[in-house]
Amino acid sequence: MTFRQFACNNVLRNKRTYAAFFLSSVFSVMIFFVYAMFIYHPGIDDEEIHGSVATGMIVAEYIIFLFAFFFLFYCVGAFLKKREKEFGILFLHGMTARQRNLLIFMETMLIGVVSILCGIGLGLVLGKLFFQFAAFLLDVQALAFYFPWQAMGLTVVAFLVLFAAISFFSVLLLRSRSLLDLLQGSQRPRREPTASLFLSVLAAGLLGIAYLLALTAEGLSVVILLLPVTVLTIAGTYLLFTQLSVFVIGYLKKKRSIYWRGTNLIILSDLDYRMKDNARMFFLVCIVSTVAFCAIGTLAALAGSIQETVIKTNPFAFEYQTSRDNPEEQRHLALIENSLLQGGFSFEKHQATMRILPQEVNGEKIGVVKLTDYNQFAIAANTRQLELKENEAFLVVRWFGDSVESKVLDVGQNSLTVKTDTKINPLLTGLAFERLAVIPDRVYDRLQGLNEEVRYGYVVPRWKDTQAISISLQEKIEHYGGHYYFSARAPVYHSMKQAANTALFIGLFVGVLFFVAAASFLYFRLYTDLENDRRQYGAIAKIGLSDRELSRIVTIQIALLFFVPITVAIIHSSVAFVSLQSLLKIMLIASVFKPTAIVLLSFVLVQAIYFWIIRNRYLFHLKRTMAR
Repeated sequence: MTFRQFACNNVLRNKRTYAAFFLSSVFSVMIFFVYAMFIYHPGIDDEEIHGSVATGMIVAEYIIFLFAFFFLFYCVGAFLKKREKEFGILFLHGMTARQRNLLIFMETMLIGVVSILCGIGLGLVLGKLFFQFAAFLLDVQALAFYFPWQAMGLTVVAFLVLFAAISFFSVLLLRSRSLLDLLQGSQRPRREPTASLFLSVLAAGLLGIAYLLALTAEGLSVVILLLPVTVLTIAGTYLLFTQLSVFVIGYLKKKRSIYWRGTNLIILSDLDYRMKDNARMFFLVCIVSTVAFCAIGTLAALAGSIQETVIKTNPFAFEYQTSRDNPEEQRHLALIENSLLQGGFSFEKHQATMRILPQEVNGEKIGVVKLTDYNQFAIAANTRQLELKENEAFLVVRWFGDSVESKVLDVGQNSLTVKTDTKINPLLTGLAFERLAVIPDRVYDRLQGLNEEVRYGYVVPRWKDTQAISISLQEKIEHYGGHYYFSARAPVYHSMKQAANTALFIGLFVGVLFFVAAASFLYFRLYTDLENDRRQYGAIAKIGLSDRELSRIVTIQIALLFFVPITVAIIHSSVAFVSLQSLLKIMLIASVFKPTAIVLLSFVLVQAIYFWIIRNRYLFHLKRTMAR
């Protein structure tokens, strides 16, 4: 047998252990390749698909490559640690350190080359579906399939360098151990895990502080607190798995009513060792899953709330505002209405008149509208109405961070008490004034001889289909002409939808890659413990452990392995979404709760299916090896 054949046989013998590593590598290569196919597509500069989509893909390529490097490097390091006994036997038979290093390099490169070939092959097979999915999300015509030789070259070179670097650094970081330590491998006697009370309390404290800051943050403070909350959460999560979990298990073992009940003795006696051994893996799975949940959940929420957000920020399908001295007013209105009628669109026209006060308030020109006109406009725009007393005025907040300082507004011979709130109101804006005030009808009617502006709003039931008309009108009516202002909702909607769906399209596969990586961590960790579990449960079975009890013990232990980190990740993500909602709410962006709940439930469902499959396979292999 040649050395090359020996390396190939090593990979084949450990195929169950290497399976997750291989599949994750294939998935990483496939995602990288299909993104590269999109970047190098000759039609990417077409007028329908903006170059910014390709730019986003390039950013995603860097993220995928860096993540794949660190993830695969961790996996290789963990594999090597589990193979210490194998290396000890080989050293006993005369293998040198140089030959071991060459063996590791050849095995890693073998898996890498096969992963690259399989990943590119899958990418070619699924490339057309990828383009169609991109077209569906971006609302454009699907790109034609082409032979992506540039994408293939980039992918092959990038991942050959990646696997070569992983092989080099894995060998470089191998610690020299004595032959006895290598032969003992994972069977070396272990001390009972202990946890620091101080660090356990610190873990709970760090997470509590992080959650408190995130849940109570509002407005810009959400952005300001993002970094400190993230640092606190990461540190608290690490201590949660390395200290607090071991401390809680130790506490449960001291409770005889719990520890001595049924099979709890077997479960808890081994659980603290498993938690201590798997603490870093749990931490990585939790953080990676949290990033995946937050990324996909946020992008899905933003993409799913585009229509509601655009309607809030653009209350009418078409809006035209003009001063009374605009000679083009009637021509522009006729152009808007005739274009809609010729296009077969029904519409309702609404009008509100605003008068401009001669005096400034805190350096701002104030426009006023009567309460009745404002509420009629609000009803047409399906937004909130106002109620005012005869001595009150409502000053409108214009943008995020805007504030009203005035307590009293003088209108003619009346001093009105100012009311306001923090909600942004885009319903009525001005050309010659900076802030709008809603005042009682009686006060408004007494104002005479003031400059006026008129706002026209068009309600169009099928406004999404007015894209072509909107673009045509924008070309014929300047967006802002000094005496008038014109806007259309459809172009804003389609532009925001494409931008949001582009981000979702790019982030979706990266997030799924993170989730697949997290699942691979769990699979690898489970099957590397198979031999130890076989010896342990085989010995206990000889003194009366039944198959039913074995299944229950293994199910609980695998469930903890699968669901403890993902449960913590869901809690982290839920807190993040609550904090995000407080920021988006004041920016007139719709609620993110429904889409994020769907995303989280989808991940839980996939994880539950994955758990059930792996649990059944693991029990099958465990019982079969115990029966030998």
